[in-house]
Parts: sequence; structure tokens; C-alpha cells
Amino acid sequence: METLTSAKGTIPFHSPTNRGTWRQVLCLLTLAALSLTINACGGGNDSPQTARQIVAQLVQQGYLKASNTEAGDGFGYSLALAGDTLVVGAPGEASAATGINGTQGDNSAVNSGAVYIFTRTNGVWSQQAYLKASNTEADDVFGWSLALAGETLVVGAPGEASADGDQTDNSAQDSGAVYVFTRTNGVWSQQA
Repeated sequence: METLTSAKGTIPFHSPTNRGTWRQVLCLLTLAALSLTINACGGGNDSPQTARQIVAQLVQQGYLKASNTEAGDGFGYSLALAGDTLVVGAPGEASAATGINGTQGDNSAVNSGAVYIFTRTNGVWSQQAYLKASNTEADDVFGWSLALAGETLVVGAPGEASADGDQTDNSAQDSGAVYVFTRTNGVWSQQA
């Protein structure tokens, strides 16, 4: 059986042949702004689609900015998309707010980080929520990494410094933390 490999930046799709081998029939190539282009991979044995190319039309659907844009925020550093929900991380954001939809004006917690949640309705994107760690501190870089599955969002903060699960004990520099949020009826809440 032939080894299944892909070029860097592609996601191959394979189909079995009647000879017990696999052939690459399609590749997804990632592009900017969460768009994909689809084409026939070619180059593989038994690939009848080497000359055929299928290309998806790319259309800009929006231009999004943080509701409290400041230099150095890093808005867009991390992204997660599920259906009509887009989550954007800004690990350099400096607001000292905590929790969900807090006051964004106090920039005394440099690199504490934030997450912005946008939803799309009838093709229009709008901000649904502004998330901060429940224990916001400078240099936590909340929003460094994101994962979104359905109504559950997980946010990484590798600079977070609490020890032994005590959010007030900042003696474990850069130990990191993960925060879990869920959405119920359009309202986000922190679960862990």
C-alpha cells in the first residue's frame, strides 16, 4: 500500500483503487481569511484528475476589528471558526477587565489578552462577546490559542501564573492555564 503524504499546507483526500493502493483525488489548500481553494492534486499514481482543476471563488465577507483596538493587541493572532461563529484571539490586549463583556477602557494589564466573538447573521458579522480571563493579570496572553466546537470554546493563556488551581496565587510564572466557556441561548459563560 502506498504511503499517504501531503505537501506542506495541504489537506489531501484519497480514494482507494481496485488494486489495493490509494490515489490522491483532491487537495484543500489553506489561504488567508479562513478561505479554502480546492483543486486536483495530481502527481500521484492512478490519478485521472491530474489535468482537471476545481477552484472555489473567494469573496471577502467582512472586515473585523476589535471593539477596543489598540496598538500591539495582536488581534487575529489566533482564530477559531464553527458555523456562523468566529472567535478571534488578541493575546497582547491590555484591558484589566475580567470575565465576559467587562469594561474595556483600563489598559493597565499589558499583554493580559482578550478574545472577541463574532457571529454572522444574514451575511453580516457583528461582535457578540468580549471575553477576558476570570483572573486577568499582565502577561497572561489570554487568547494565545483557541478551539471552538459547537457551543464550547477553549482559550489558552500560556503566560498565566497561578499555582495549584488557586487563581490568586501567582507564584508559578508562565505555568499557563486553559479556560472553558459555553454559550447557551446566545449568552457566554465561563465553565472552568
